[in-house]
Amino acid sequence: MSSAPIELTRLGHVSARFLTEDPPRPHSVSAQDVPEIFHFSPSRDEAILETISPEWRRNLFALLEQPASSDSAFLVHIAVTTLVVLSAIVTVLETVPAFHSIRTSVWFGLETSLVALFTVEYVARCLAWSNTWRSFLGWIVSFFGIIDLLSVLPYYIELVLNQDTSVFFRFSILRMFRLLRVFRPFRSNNTVLLTIEVIYFAERGTWDNILETFINTDGDPSQFASIPAAAWFVLVTITTVGYGEITPRSFLGRLVTLPLLVFGLLLIALPSFVLGREFSLVWERMTHDSPHAEPQSPTSPIMDRRRDTIFPQYQNGPSDLSNRKLAHNQTELSKQISDLRGIVEAQGQLITRLVTALEGKGKARAQEIVLE
Repeated sequence: MSSAPIELTRLGHVSARFLTEDPPRPHSVSAQDVPEIFHFSPSRDEAILETISPEWRRNLFALLEQPASSDSAFLVHIAVTTLVVLSAIVTVLETVPAFHSIRTSVWFGLETSLVALFTVEYVARCLAWSNTWRSFLGWIVSFFGIIDLLSVLPYYIELVLNQDTSVFFRFSILRMFRLLRVFRPFRSNNTVLLTIEVIYFAERGTWDNILETFINTDGDPSQFASIPAAAWFVLVTITTVGYGEITPRSFLGRLVTLPLLVFGLLLIALPSFVLGREFSLVWERMTHDSPHAEPQSPTSPIMDRRRDTIFPQYQNGPSDLSNRKLAHNQTELSKQISDLRGIVEAQGQLITRLVTALEGKGKARAQEIVLE
């Protein structure tokens, strides 16, 4: 029976583990851990298409409501979108003072052609949704159904009244829905268009044939003589620029401007500040990690702690002082390990001699060795 000294070399060279600390690695995120943001589900129109009969009504529904169903449906969608954009351009240019010299018959002819095409489209959509009375009425009172109706309604009101509906504010408001058709797929973006149109019709005043311009109730020329002018005012107000060269004078115009001032600050200014601050934090971290970066001090202790919390994966390694402490501790630990190894080897030799004495020479020899 023999014993061997404990091989501490199995531990390997451990000094490198005490010089630096490995930076924390970001937790790997699998595809299952990512929350589902976009929920893909079968379209409501596809479910309705399966219940429509006869076949011609089903084909008409797919042609108008599902642009991706066929090449013909895609071409119809492009054609309708082009007409909507053209109608919006005509509506805007009609309000620009520079185009007031164009004869009224030209604008009336363009509007008649566009309204005729939109009317055909509206009737076709009514037929496509006329599978049941419930689906038909549901589409008529839906958001897009009302927009399609109000986009052509002012023209027929003009024909019934036999005069331009622009002289009546309540009918002029209906013309704004033609612009909403441009953003038919983007319902949430209609608020800006509605605001621009309301500001324009509320502040443009009345047309003066002598001065050939719109004037306010006090006789001064209107500052909102066109839709582009109203759009300039709305965008300047929302972005909190506030040049101040255009100001509303009517009660309705000021009433609409009030929420613009409040929500413009919340929707534009505040997110811009947050975005700029987060960008500066990331940029500071990137330049700080660069070997040629100049030392930068944090703007405040609070933001510095917040930055360390947000970006834990970008934490720097130990400082120079910590490295020196770790190196000193590593040296001391290596010395202690060497001393411990010598003691263990000496004890191993003593145990080996004791076992040999017990096996070869008996108890007497063992006692003699112990006494020595």
